[in-house]
Amino acid sequence: MSVSLPPPPDLPPVQPPSGRFIAQLFLVPGLIVFVVVLFVLAINFVFVSGHTPAQFLRRLDIDNADIRWRAASDLAQMLARKESVALKTDVGFALDLSDRLEKAFATLVEEEAKLAKSGINAGNDAGGFRSLQAQRTFVNFLTAAVGSFDVAVGVPILGEMVAADKSPDVPNDAVRRRAALWTLAKLGSQIKEFDKLKPEQRQLIVSKLRTEADESHGLRRKAARTALFYAGEADGPDVVHADDILAKSADADDRFLRELTGFAFNSWDGPKAEATLVHLLDDHGQGTLVRTPNEP
Repeated sequence: MSVSLPPPPDLPPVQPPSGRFIAQLFLVPGLIVFVVVLFVLAINFVFVSGHTPAQFLRRLDIDNADIRWRAASDLAQMLARKESVALKTDVGFALDLSDRLEKAFATLVEEEAKLAKSGINAGNDAGGFRSLQAQRTFVNFLTAAVGSFDVAVGVPILGEMVAADKSPDVPNDAVRRRAALWTLAKLGSQIKEFDKLKPEQRQLIVSKLRTEADESHGLRRKAARTALFYAGEADGPDVVHADDILAKSADADDRFLRELTGFAFNSWDGPKAEATLVHLLDDHGQGTLVRTPNEP
């Protein structure tokens, strides 16, 4: 005996989607994506726009120590990245930092002289020379920064700093001169990246350097003409040669500075290189070995 099954229930009635349903399905997710994109663009604008050369310089010029040191930290990180080619080949930015190093160094030297004239002794200082620590740190940062570019604009000011041996603050003066010579050695290696650039990039850099060499004055002109020379252009007036700087530092009283001089010739060459290295071979450790403030 067969049992008949009841007929299946009818399908539910089909109705067209309402406007509210369409809004929930498409418009709401679209609005969420739109808001997220705007947020990302805003974050990118805040952080990336703050990493342009103009923004870096503006922040470094501010008297507020927190803003200045944060800018210095950000710039140091940017210059250390291999992908920051545009920043490290920016001629105007490199020259602007060299200008600021020149001014910061001159200010520090002037303040040291004032303290010494007032009778304060750096070797037995109760606070006088230590009051210049912030300025020293700023000079040290700028010193390192100019050695991170693919153009040799930092050579003239670094040379002046290496040769400046008359500071009354002997320990910190030793730190400053050694840092400048170390940076000069690093710069000699860094500018070799120039030859790896595309021809059109090199041409643009040379064009900007020529403009600066023709229109600038003082140390900035020397910096531009020196960079032109090390970019393969002809020698000319105002060019500061790295081997001249090293030939003089090879006779420094500071033994460690003379050691750094020999090291620097790993990245620099010139007419005086061979004679200077031969001269250093006769070094018998004469002179002084100043302990820096951070040494035991």
